[in-house]
Amino acid sequence: MFRPVLFMEPKSMLEIGEGLKEPFSPFEVCTLDDYHIIVVRFEGSYRRHRHNRDEFFYVLKGTLEIEMELEGGPEKRVLKEGQCAVVRKGVVHRTSSPDGAIIALAEHRAISYEFL
Repeated sequence: MFRPVLFMEPKSMLEIGEGLKEPFSPFEVCTLDDYHIIVVRFEGSYRRHRHNRDEFFYVLKGTLEIEMELEGGPEKRVLKEGQCAVVRKGVVHRTSSPDGAIIALAEHRAISYEFL
């Protein structure tokens, strides 16, 4: 049987992010199955934490630094515009952007944060 296709109107995630005034206040663009697709304005550092689920980052504008505490020791990754990364569940991390950034994230709806 034919099922009608429900279509989300096109949106510019960058424009949404540029319209956000408060840093670290996520805006949900849509849901995708069990995932929230969100846009966040980063300014400065976010608190050190970990999750019970993986977290996907995509840099729309600016630069994002991700400091992680891995088994082999601390590691820092720098993502530039157009780059993405996944922080695996359970990994303690801190994200920051000294000059500001706009980031798209995909997070499972059951994600929880443990601040350290």
